Amino acid sequence: MPRLSDPLDLKSLHVRNRLVMAPMVTGLARGHRVSEAQIAWYSARARAGMGLVIVESCGIAPDAVIMPNLLGIWDDAFIPGLARLVKGIHKAGAPAVLQLVHGGARSLRENLSVERVGPSAVPVLPGPPPRPMTEGEIQDVIAAFVAAARRAKTAGFDGVEIHAAHYYLLSEFLSPYTNRRTDRWGSGRTGRTRLAVEVVLAVREAVGPDYPIFCRMHAVEFVEGGLSEVDARYAAQALADAGVDVLNASGVGQSSFGEWEGQPYLSTSSVLPKGAAPGTFAPFTGHLREDLGIPVIAVGKLAAEAGLAQRLLDEGQADLIALARQLIADPATGTKLLEGRDGDIRRCEECLACFAAIRKGPIKCAVNREL
Repeated sequence: MPRLSDPLDLKSLHVRNRLVMAPMVTGLARGHRVSEAQIAWYSARARAGMGLVIVESCGIAPDAVIMPNLLGIWDDAFIPGLARLVKGIHKAGAPAVLQLVHGGARSLRENLSVERVGPSAVPVLPGPPPRPMTEGEIQDVIAAFVAAARRAKTAGFDGVEIHAAHYYLLSEFLSPYTNRRTDRWGSGRTGRTRLAVEVVLAVREAVGPDYPIFCRMHAVEFVEGGLSEVDARYAAQALADAGVDVLNASGVGQSSFGEWEGQPYLSTSSVLPKGAAPGTFAPFTGHLREDLGIPVIAVGKLAAEAGLAQRLLDEGQADLIALARQLIADPATGTKLLEGRDGDIRRCEECLACFAAIRKGPIKCAVNREL
């Protein structure tokens, strides 16, 4: 079994060790463009031992962003800034993959009454139910993902990640809870998986056979009526067959229902509850890995317990280990794990100050006061 320090080659991409910086929105973009603070943020973590950096969600359309200060990639004007970001990460010693997202029914709206779209009229945020997308709009989304992937490649990114998790648009199509369609974009597992598969096929044709494509999707959803484990295994295999090279297996850690003007809406979070055991998602990730002939990334408090990251590799539950909030609390976590200094890590307290901050401005942390 591999060690955390072992390299991994993925087509044209050389990953120097098995640690991945998971995509996390920082709130550092300005006008949807890369800021110097963002370049410094990613460079610092790349220098501190991470084998691969997956850069935060980047909106593929102006009406599809998921946070106020999100990166954009819907126009060629964004390419120079993104190229500077890539250069900074490369100079720090790590390759960089860019995550591409369409927010769908979770797209940002300052005015809640402004229309959102999704697979079906099932709300996942406060506001009116999303309008079901037309065939033409679905084709436009596929084209927007393709254009975004081309721009990412032009900017110098070593790969792209298709975001099909966290109840953004592609995840909404995958989930039977949010996809109630009876046309070819719904109506059974094949229909619900179709949009994500068509996006991957189109992106693959655009970027060529040797350019790495990642996909982030759910290994498990703790959502009643949501994506089942059988659904997830079906979708993961379909995506691998379509051309995905690496599966980034996230999850929905918790869900509940809110209410807006008397109308219930599903509220979900990728964050595991504070009392949840580190590695809660990992067994489900391992089940996906059993099915696939491609590397799988695990995530979910994997630096919270000494030795856990290496144990998941030893047990064959993952090929790569992603760290997220822990890298906010202690940017040097990667180096400390690789050097066997687990006891020196400043642990994330799971207070979610970071999540609260990114909706208003730059990221903050109760542990890392230097921010």
